[in-house]
Amino acid sequence: MIITTAKKALPEETEEARTLAGEWGVAFEARRKRSFQKWLAYAQEPIYAVGKTQDKLYHPKALKPLAFHPSMAWIRYQRMARGERDPMVEAMGLQEGMSVLDTTMGLGSDSIVSRFVTGANGYVQAVEWNPYVTHLVAKGMKMWESSSDEFNVAMRTIDIISGSFEKVLEELPDNSFDVIYMDPMFDEALNDSVHLSPLRSFACHRFPARDAVHKAVRKAARRVVIKTRGFPDFLREMGFAAHHRAVSRFSYAVFVKGESS
Repeated sequence: MIITTAKKALPEETEEARTLAGEWGVAFEARRKRSFQKWLAYAQEPIYAVGKTQDKLYHPKALKPLAFHPSMAWIRYQRMARGERDPMVEAMGLQEGMSVLDTTMGLGSDSIVSRFVTGANGYVQAVEWNPYVTHLVAKGMKMWESSSDEFNVAMRTIDIISGSFEKVLEELPDNSFDVIYMDPMFDEALNDSVHLSPLRSFACHRFPARDAVHKAVRKAARRVVIKTRGFPDFLREMGFAAHHRAVSRFSYAVFVKGESS
């Protein structure tokens, strides 16, 4: 990993990049006049570029850089504002004032939607295993300005942490969150948006193991919801039920405490 800045970086951007390089234990290199395309081809390692309001993460095997954009969260928010239903929210049984642990944050769309629905008295914690993606998304949520104050508040009030969701689950007391959510990155793209596609180079592609799901069931007070393509046998054996979506290649596996056990 290389940390750099935009070509015409302000002193504070350079300082931020140097600070990140120190925290992450990676090299800082001045951008100078190098194009990212040629630089990536030569270095053959990812490059994190610090910007004033938006950072970008480049990968030598990706056509476009990863950058934060609320994308589907904004579209889903607008739909709900019109009174339309959201499949994930329904699968979660999500209501105002509830708490959610999103174990697979990615670009944060599900976390943003959850935070909007849970309202002023709710709480959403989002876990992302990749520290570079964690910082990029956290900064993006802080800096992005939509035309909706309540959407902006939802983005700004998510508790974002970096780490392994397995470790996070291990350290939680039982019944810590009303809902625990898992949305693993599928090995094959389903309907990647232009914003989500670059994330594939930095995402964790493994499906949650049985042990991790067992922990999630213990640590959730109400529900565990897993976005899945197909329906693994071990989930059915544990008492998960399929929450199918019309005209979709994936569904939600839902465990309701007190009903499935």
